[in-house]
Amino acid sequence: MLHINVRHTKRSNETLSRFVTTLCSAEADMRFFLRALCYTLLLFVAYQWLLPLLSKDKPAAQLLQHYADKALQQYLCQTPVLWRIGKLDPAFNLTLEQAEQAAHNATSQWNKALGKELFRYDSLDGFAIDFVFDARQQQLLEQARLTRNLARYDATIDQRLQHLQQQAASLQARQQQFDQANQQFAADAAAFEQQVRQANSSERNRLLAQQQQLQQRQQQLQQQAGQLNDEQQRLVRQQQYLNDTVADRNALLPQQAQPIAAAEVGVMQITGRQRQMTIFAYTSAEALELTLLHEFGHALGLGHTAGPASVMYYALSAQQQRLNSEDIQALKQQCGF
Repeated sequence: MLHINVRHTKRSNETLSRFVTTLCSAEADMRFFLRALCYTLLLFVAYQWLLPLLSKDKPAAQLLQHYADKALQQYLCQTPVLWRIGKLDPAFNLTLEQAEQAAHNATSQWNKALGKELFRYDSLDGFAIDFVFDARQQQLLEQARLTRNLARYDATIDQRLQHLQQQAASLQARQQQFDQANQQFAADAAAFEQQVRQANSSERNRLLAQQQQLQQRQQQLQQQAGQLNDEQQRLVRQQQYLNDTVADRNALLPQQAQPIAAAEVGVMQITGRQRQMTIFAYTSAEALELTLLHEFGHALGLGHTAGPASVMYYALSAQQQRLNSEDIQALKQQCGF
């Protein structure tokens, strides 16, 4: 219906245009006000021609914008993207070779996934990948340092706890043996006293020897009791030291800052047909490569995907190792491959 109305308006405009042209052809014989009328009619005809394009729905303008967006997408995908390393802040403690290798690894994944050269290194004409050291990288370094300290505490605590548990188990077994030996000694001592009361003079030597044995056993039990008590006190001190270590470890937890969002460690900007990538922070070579892999996807015009395991998911994590089917399908749909 809209298409028909536009055609009808076009025929009307053509008729009016021919009339105005005829009227203006006699311009030399017209008076001034007739010439003014002619120019006014010409402006009116021009307005009638432009009126369909200035309507509220603007279907033609939307169609042009659609084709423009599609053309930009095709450009982003069909032409190999040239890249290079730009600014490299020495505070990153990263060499140019290491930065280039990480970027090569990331672009290689995209090239292999689609079976075509989507990215190409060009030290002169490539778009710049800048490494800008700021508070985000400092925060990541502090988090990494804190994580290492916590890991050391945890390793020490686990080792001491395991040793303490082994010693406690050994002490408990020795305590049980002591209790049994002490009970047996008490029974033997009671039996000896009974024998003494019932013994006659001929059994004195035998009883004296037995008494000496009981006294030796008693001394041994007393020594064992002292050793067990010392061992118990030592374990109590170790337990207290372990408790203090755990408290020191837990005191570090409030120092942990909020994790930096994935979108904040790297940014890809596309202005017209110009690209620029900026890396603000990374924790490891693997994390840097993953961030570059994500930002190179944006360089092809890709947005964020829905799956957490996808590299193009808005938040990067350890789940994402390589491009998956969702990443590849999103690029094919974006670029029309």
